[in-house]
This record gives sequence, structure tokens and C-alpha cells, in this order.
Amino acid sequence: MRRPPLPKLRRGGRKPVTPQAAAQQPTRKRPSLKRPSLKRPQLKLSSLKLIVPAAAAILVVVVLLGTCGADDDEKVSDTLDRFAQASREKDYQALCDELLSTSLVEQLRTADQPCEVVLRIGLSDVQNPTLEVGDVEIDGDEATAQVDSTAAGQQPLKTRILLVKEDGDWRISSLPDEQGPSAVP
Repeated sequence: MRRPPLPKLRRGGRKPVTPQAAAQQPTRKRPSLKRPSLKRPQLKLSSLKLIVPAAAAILVVVVLLGTCGADDDEKVSDTLDRFAQASREKDYQALCDELLSTSLVEQLRTADQPCEVVLRIGLSDVQNPTLEVGDVEIDGDEATAQVDSTAAGQQPLKTRILLVKEDGDWRISSLPDEQGPSAVP
């Protein structure tokens, strides 16, 4: 009679488990490596009908708040600062293309001369101009700025400059010398 061979030992010195012994041992659950599925809640059409107008209303409020108030005051002052700088640097192209309103550019343009040439001729004797911005009043798409302007060899001028909003940018719609001195308290 032959004896059945002994089962080989597994690594680590543990005895191998026979199929009969495995059936008698309690089973141990292994942790699941699968991630739980994330189900997105299904929005009903009636919910979307409420969400879309609410989101649109919030967007309109944010846009309106972002384009008014003190921010516009700063933008008007920035436009006037850039106007003074372009005048000092005699950058007539920037004045006509970026800082003056469309209607003012049309007023300055003559039949045979573009805006840049008219400004070059008109401002040729102005040296080292400065512009100090005072109070700014905004009424919708129009603004009025109190300014003190000076230039070398010229009398200081206290005046108002009118600006309009074109395509979201503030542009100058009147030049200081057009209005003359104003009685600003």
C-alpha cells in the first residue's frame, strides 16, 4: 500500500490548505476596490425652467454692478490721465483712435485733413500739458469731469470735460479749449 504524498509547504512555512479544509474555514470578505458609482441627480424640465432664468438674472446683476459706481469714476480718470500723457507725448494717433469720441473725431476732421493732422496743427504750440482731475459726475453713459489743466507758457485753465461711453470705454467728447474757463466753485 502506498501512502499518498505529503502536500508541499507554501512559502512562509504555512501548511497548504486542502480543498476539504478550505470548505470548512469561514470565508473572509475582501475589500472592494471598485469605486461607488456617482449618480448625477436627474434634473426635471420644470427645474431647468426655474434655474435658467435665475442664473440669467444673477449674471445681469453681476455685470451691472461691475460696470457702475466707483469703478466708472476710476475709468473716467484713467481716460483723462491717458489723454494728458498722449498730449504730452504728442501721440495724436492714440488721441484720435483710443481716447476721443467718434463724434469729436468727426468734428475735428476736415474735408482734406484727418483728425491726427488737425490735432498736430492745433496743439503744436502746447508744451508739457498737465491735467488734474477733480470731481467726476456720471449719469448713465455720460460723464462730466472737473479738471485743472496747465501747459508751459499758458494760463491755468479750470474747466469741465465731457465724456461718453462708447463700446464700454469712456471717451472724451469735448476738449477743454472748446468750453473756455468755467466758474467752478
